Amino acid sequence: MNSPPDLDPQLHAALKSIYEEVMWLSARPNVTAGRARAWYTHIMAEAVKRKLRHFTGKVSEAAVAQSDGQLMLEHFKRIQTTLTTLVEKHRAEQLNAPDLFIKTLIEFEHVHIVTRAENYAAMRAKGNYLEAGIVLLPWENLPAKRRAELWQKMLRGKVANADAFKP
Repeated sequence: MNSPPDLDPQLHAALKSIYEEVMWLSARPNVTAGRARAWYTHIMAEAVKRKLRHFTGKVSEAAVAQSDGQLMLEHFKRIQTTLTTLVEKHRAEQLNAPDLFIKTLIEFEHVHIVTRAENYAAMRAKGNYLEAGIVLLPWENLPAKRRAELWQKMLRGKVANADAFKP
């Protein structure tokens, strides 16, 4: 499998290196697939998020209304669970398939803006927004002032497509 033709070669190389690191970690004694996956989600994603992570244009009602408190970029496609499963499979089957890892990242590095409480509710509901009580609103329906605040706080410098939502 080859990387997507429009993927920047430097980004591809960085993601391939991260895959190799994750898989090396997963082969270490007493390192679970989840811990190895955390190398990407909790450490290395910072290095690539500005080129890889995409905002969907959806914001929860609660995030729009919340004037203080914590807001989050929520991976609604369950990136952590998906990557852990991928690492488990690659480890068990002794696969070396960085392009599958990269393709998965491209597909799953999509985020909505939600509150911290909603993020945890979504995790408990295994991504079922209805069950979690999360209602999403399209970016273009938000008041201009709130879009500007959210762009500044949540998107600028944090997602690859921030300029598409710039006020």
